[in-house]
Amino acid sequence: MMITDLIDQDDFFDLLVQAGVSLEQGWSPQQCSDAALLWLKDQPDEVHDSFKVLLAELQKQIPVMLPEVRDALTILEAGV
Repeated sequence: MMITDLIDQDDFFDLLVQAGVSLEQGWSPQQCSDAALLWLKDQPDEVHDSFKVLLAELQKQIPVMLPEVRDALTILEAGV
C-alpha cells in the first residue's frame, strides 16, 4: 500500500507565508486565499510573477490536495 502525504491547510498556510503573505494562525484555506489576493494588490510585478509560479507548482499537486485546499487554490487562481 502506498502512503501519500496530502497537502492540507497547514501546508497551504506555510506556502503562503513563505511567499510573503501575512496570515494569522488558524485561518481557513479560503481566508488565507482572500488575504493573499489582498496582499498581491500592493506587490510589484516580480512578486506577482513568482506567485504565479507558486500557483503553477501547486496546480501540479492537486491529486494529493485536500478538497478545502483545492477550493482555496481555485479562489487564488481566479483572482490572479
